[in-house]
Amino acid sequence: MNRLLFAPLILTLSSPVLSTETCTFTSQYEPEVTIDVSTKYLDGAMGFMKYKGDPIFAFSTNIRNGYGGQHFTISNIRKSPTEKVVKIVNGTTVTIVGDQASSRGTPKNKRKEGQRKLFFPNFGTGYYYSLAGDGTKPDGRWNRTEKINTILNASEGFWIPSEKCKKYVYYAW
Repeated sequence: MNRLLFAPLILTLSSPVLSTETCTFTSQYEPEVTIDVSTKYLDGAMGFMKYKGDPIFAFSTNIRNGYGGQHFTISNIRKSPTEKVVKIVNGTTVTIVGDQASSRGTPKNKRKEGQRKLFFPNFGTGYYYSLAGDGTKPDGRWNRTEKINTILNASEGFWIPSEKCKKYVYYAW
């Protein structure tokens, strides 16, 4: 009987710790809005958009197949495995290096070094229209809170990667 009491303790001490290292993109205009992603994969990143440290949306970015380009998706956070994922917005990611839009087509002699930033062109529009909801709650477009306004401001600006997150700014030179 005593062995059964110690079994959970022994299993806890002998099981490996599962930790995921993350990195952060910070809104250039609203620093309390961040995107924390796992650094587990090189070709894509998944994590959460956060407001004042609390997760508000699921976030992912990756490289498209073929000629490519960088892509992003922002969706709801599922509260249970059976809840449907609702995509709020997705689209192409624009990479900025310094004051230049970055692309593979920029000639090497025209490339200038500078701060790396990401821009999600249709994030603001997608988020704004997602606030309308399904009619069961007040329309967030007209009943805005400080949180909604802060996220809207962040959605229209640039996202600055931490040093570890620079690898997810794919088309920088």
